[in-house]
Amino acid sequence: MTGKSKARLLAAAERIVIEHGVGYLTVRRVGDLAGLNSALITYHFGGVAGLLETLCDHNLMPMREAWKALDEPLPDDDAALPVLLRRWLEPLLLPGAFTPGGRALAVIDEIASRESGELSERLTHEMAAIARNVMRLAQPHLPHLSPEELMARLRFIAGAALGPPPRTRLNREGIFANTGEEGTNQLVRFAYAALSGPGDGE
Repeated sequence: MTGKSKARLLAAAERIVIEHGVGYLTVRRVGDLAGLNSALITYHFGGVAGLLETLCDHNLMPMREAWKALDEPLPDDDAALPVLLRRWLEPLLLPGAFTPGGRALAVIDEIASRESGELSERLTHEMAAIARNVMRLAQPHLPHLSPEELMARLRFIAGAALGPPPRTRLNREGIFANTGEEGTNQLVRFAYAALSGPGDGE
């Protein structure tokens, strides 16, 4: 029963974060949506901060696992960059841990951008480390881009994966609204085009 009540509280919190944002999340609203006594949030997580930290971990775990593929060798041909982009971007489109209609990245981004303190710093540091690793791997295949411009374009691409504001909605629209293989293919094509354009030295 303990595991089920924790999952229900996490699912309710995730739904609120995706639909309304972190600012709307309260102990009472989570408890009401979960159909549970809100005191269980303190019992299971120590409070809202612990609830959000656990929610982030549930959404990050599949992404971390998928990003291990970044350490694998790349092909020695023109397929190297598309393969790298797919390994980086596919995890960004993963669904929410408890809300299949939402995205894990939207949950993480909302918490990182709205919360302050250690959790926000940890999330920002982790995502920045992934971006630096992708930049390091991509640089040999994009000699026309300076490191500064390459990082700027990578940030632009990551922002495109989130989609246009409001980013907390469940019903996504536009070119990156698709999920699964189709959504990944669209985002990889977009990223490849964004990185292949003329650089600052051209």
